Amino acid sequence: MNLPETLAAAKGILFDMDGVLIDSEPVHEEAIVALSGELGDPIRDKVLLFSFKGAPEKNMAARFLDIYPGTTLTIEDIIRRKVEIFAGLFGSVRLVEGAKEFVQASHASGRKHGLTTSATLHTQQQAFSTFGFGLYFDTIITGEDIQRGKPDPEPYLLTAERLGLDPAECIVIEDSINGVLSGKAAGCAVVALTTTFPREDLAAAGADFIVDSFAELSP
Repeated sequence: MNLPETLAAAKGILFDMDGVLIDSEPVHEEAIVALSGELGDPIRDKVLLFSFKGAPEKNMAARFLDIYPGTTLTIEDIIRRKVEIFAGLFGSVRLVEGAKEFVQASHASGRKHGLTTSATLHTQQQAFSTFGFGLYFDTIITGEDIQRGKPDPEPYLLTAERLGLDPAECIVIEDSINGVLSGKAAGCAVVALTTTFPREDLAAAGADFIVDSFAELSP
């Protein structure tokens, strides 16, 4: 099936949050630089900073322990501090263009919606409160609900289960390599937005469809 046919047949859409609903990746990067500066020399290397994109918070914190072996902070401490810094910078976060309009139109069509984010519950609630997404989602899975984060299929399998749907009945909308891998491993069709990663990387990860914006999607 082509993209319009796949969308029309889907009973549920499973959305990532950062880079899909909200344009937050630059702010996450700013928070990582600020946090690294509190632990030692701030991270400025673009390749290293890019490697954090799409990574679950636990993975991010574990990387920090490797980079700053002298810190006395735990993984939980690092996550907590990152969330605090990000919350203070949240005023710079914007909606991804067309995201809310697509969510509203898709919800009006009767389709079930699930959120599948690696973010903490606090960050998810801050985003949904700020941008008014709460009315349009039937279930929400954050990084605190799972044992194995993306690229493991667990996050999307759990979201589909909570919606009462088979993963094959769902479309995942993602922006990251880990997210695409997770959605595909769960058995979902995956639409990848090029908001964060290059088109060729998303294709290599196995995305079924790749679009530059929500304007290319018809709810």
